[in-house]
Amino acid sequence: MSIENLPLAAHGLFTCQAFYNIELEPVVYYYYVHLTVQVPISKPNLLVKDVSPVEGSTMWMHCWVENGTGPIQYVWHLETQNGNNTIFTQSNSSFISVTNINRNYTGWYRCVASNPVNNKTSDRLWLDVMFGPDVPQLDVTPYRKTEQGYSVLETETVSLSCQAQSNPASQYVWSYNDSKVTTGRQFTIVKILRMQTGNYTCLAKNSYLNTSSSTTISLTVYYPPDDSISCTLEPALNHTSLRLFCSWPGGFPSPSLRWTGDLIQPAQPLNSTAILLPSEKLTSNNTVFTCLGSHPTIAQLTECSTHTYIPPAEPVCFANATNDKKYLILSCSWNGGAPKALVWWEGPSGQSKGGEEDFNTLILHYGSVQSGKPYICYAKHPLLVQPKTCGFTFGQCSFSPYSVNTLTSNLRYSR
Repeated sequence: MSIENLPLAAHGLFTCQAFYNIELEPVVYYYYVHLTVQVPISKPNLLVKDVSPVEGSTMWMHCWVENGTGPIQYVWHLETQNGNNTIFTQSNSSFISVTNINRNYTGWYRCVASNPVNNKTSDRLWLDVMFGPDVPQLDVTPYRKTEQGYSVLETETVSLSCQAQSNPASQYVWSYNDSKVTTGRQFTIVKILRMQTGNYTCLAKNSYLNTSSSTTISLTVYYPPDDSISCTLEPALNHTSLRLFCSWPGGFPSPSLRWTGDLIQPAQPLNSTAILLPSEKLTSNNTVFTCLGSHPTIAQLTECSTHTYIPPAEPVCFANATNDKKYLILSCSWNGGAPKALVWWEGPSGQSKGGEEDFNTLILHYGSVQSGKPYICYAKHPLLVQPKTCGFTFGQCSFSPYSVNTLTSNLRYSR
């Protein structure tokens, strides 16, 4: 028996009967044949719940085969966007469900169905996973990172770029201090000014999913000081110390200032605009101190200098009487020097005069002058640990309205 174009209905049990003629009775033999008809697999159709699912959702796939003898094995293949081919999953079921899908599932899918007869592959199907936008990444050129954000120099051209992963691609909106300024991935500010310091926000939007995400950075514009650097020195602590001042007003951030010089000890703060040097550390005369200033907007160091020196001569004491011979005027001077010296008088019984710079005068009534007692002028400069002195000790004398020389001849001058 021959069966052409074997139909599926031919599947089953076939019986062959053989008869033998024997005198007494016929003999019958039976032969059984079980015919299994296997149907080749037809080309599968790949069905997906949603060809544009949202990241994090659940999707299902169905590899539908119209004809084919089971059991049938199913293998799903994924060709990613970068061209890698991998087996996504395999099963003896034509239906699979995938939970919490992510963007890496985007790509071309094929389903291969196979049985003992043959195997067939479906057409490929593009699965496009929708996601985003992610939190935008902002880049600033030129790049200067600070604790608060980013810094740029005034009059520089600044480029801000924004990138947020998204499918479909993000749309970008830029804001400055909450006010919209432009759109697009790139935002360029030509010759930025100090008043453009503030917060810059990039908002990335996914119009398909109606979602958005944003990032804000703080941009600080640095600008140089408007004035010049200046140095000054002055006495301190009653002329027992020297105080150095360095000033460079204006600019942002504030300039960095530090003093240099032979007498500046390493222990002094590097960024001190005012430092105090005690007299015992000031052993050199005519010493130059230099203040160095630096600022991010200025390439070179800026400096100013000042110097201190002791008055070139010695303190001078002299006495004069008034025309009416009622008063004796004791004067003391120590001119010159930087800073100016402090001069003061000390006499007996509280006959003293507090300190003044360069010149000091002590006025005494003739009757109050004490003979044999010293009247000393002290002159103190911060470069000296001990003050210099000059003064008078008066002897017994009488004063007449007409004899100033009598007073002068009885003065003993000491230095």
